Order: sequence, then structure tokens, then C-alpha cells
Amino acid sequence: MTDTPSATRRISPLSRRQRTRIIALAVPNLEEPYFAELTTLLARGAEARGLSILIQQTEGDHQREIDVANGVGLPETDGLIHIPRSLTVGDLTRRTDPGPLVLLGEHIAVSPFTHVSIDNRRTADLATAHLADAGCRRVAFLGPRVSRPSDAADQRFAGYRDAVSRLGLADDPELIVSVDAFTSEEGAAALGRLHSSGVAYDGVVCSNDSVAFGVLAALHERGRAVPSDVAVIGIDNVHAAQFSVPALSSVAPDDHGIVEAAFTELERQMAARPGADVPVRHIVVDATVIARASTAR
Repeated sequence: MTDTPSATRRISPLSRRQRTRIIALAVPNLEEPYFAELTTLLARGAEARGLSILIQQTEGDHQREIDVANGVGLPETDGLIHIPRSLTVGDLTRRTDPGPLVLLGEHIAVSPFTHVSIDNRRTADLATAHLADAGCRRVAFLGPRVSRPSDAADQRFAGYRDAVSRLGLADDPELIVSVDAFTSEEGAAALGRLHSSGVAYDGVVCSNDSVAFGVLAALHERGRAVPSDVAVIGIDNVHAAQFSVPALSSVAPDDHGIVEAAFTELERQMAARPGADVPVRHIVVDATVIARASTAR
């Protein structure tokens, strides 16, 4: 985990009013397994600290994310953990509720607000390098998002390109297939397009585990054995990865580190004296390849 201090910002003094012991959590979509599992860890972290957590599902909608950042429609809380998908720095600097705030994720990479992130570029580099270590030379990437852009998707695609270039893997544009969303349905459809193109491939890096589950199913339908014909790896290491057939290799971010950092930073702001300038921090957590049967060639 790396911690980069930057500027300072002034937060509203909680000590001037009664503490609620409630924090808000804004999450894009709880149907995505990774967000559901991270929310569970955050809820447990709140409980361990004697806090209650109020969950707001934003669906990545820009106005809804702004409203949550401003406290619109919410009861009074002690702070906010926000996982934005469309919020901008400008939106945040115009906040009408300048209370304690911690951002999670890479959507807002540089801002005057503390945030905790995964190095998505590195996670995809690790995933691609793992397939190269398993003997793959024509590695496909399923996950750029064109119609519905995603900062995480962009960074993971860049990490794949880094590894392809560094390791001398096949650099073929036909090995790159976009998706509209990080879902199993999209993964299965993308693999179908890759397979129908006739391009040769012996490995697939998936933009997340949900996409990878769809890829595993689609490969099975087409009679391609995993991992002997095609090795597959995902990113996020959701709980279900160990129970897929075959069990899915994945790159695991330090989710417990994310939770610990988020609460440490939020509580630091909550405890600041009235009028204090609190240092802004950018914290990047580690990630590790978890090798399972889907890459055991």
C-alpha cells in the first residue's frame, strides 16, 4: 500500500454538533459482485468501529452522485464514502455539504479530496504476465468499453497493452474485444465474437471476474478446454471465482486494505478540530495474482 500526501482541505467541524455515528456509502450497483462484496466488508468495518452505514445505490447516474455528495435526500451523517462513476472534480468542489469525504476508485484520479484506489493498470499487467508465464503467446483482452466508457476499463486495457509490449506477446487488434458492461452476459457475447472472427488465441484476460465467468461458459459451449486450449484469468477475485468450473484465476486487490484505509481517513477527518486543514491523501493498495485451475497449464 502506498500513501501519497498532497494538499490540504478544510472540512466542516463535526465537533460543533452532535455526532450521529452514521456514515453514508454511495456505491454504483450492488448487482456487480465486487461492489456487493466490498460493501459487505465496509459494513462490517463500520460495525467494528461502532458506526452504522447508510447505503445509497447510484447506478453511476451523474445527478444522483452529485445529490449524494451534497447530502440531498439523506439524513444527517458524520461522513461519506463515495465510489463515483461520473462525478467530476468540479462537482466535488461545488459541494454544498463540505463534510468528511473519502473517494474510492480511480474515476477521479487527482483531486483535492482523499481517495483510496486500486492500481488498475498494474492489475491487468499482472494478469497478462501470468498468462505469459503459463505459456500463452496470443492473449486476448475482453473489456475495453467504448459505448459506456469506464476509467477502470481504460486503465486495465492500458495495463494489458503494457504487458503485451514488454513481453513480446502477439500484438493483434483482433485479439481485443469491447464490452458494454462488466457482466457475464457481456463476457459470453464478447468471447463469441472473438471465436467467430477466426483469430487464434490461447489466453484471455478479462476486465473483471464477471466477464470471465461468461467467457468460461462460452468456451465450454464451443468445446474449448480450459486451461489446456485457452487459459483464462479475471480481475477482482470475487468469492465465486473459487467455485467456477474450472476455478478462476484472478488478480486480487487488497480489499481489507481498502476498507482499513477508507475508515482511517474518514475518521481522521471526523476527528479534526474545528477549522483544521486536513492533509489530502492518495492511497493505492496492493494486488496479487491468485492462481487457480483456469491457468494451470
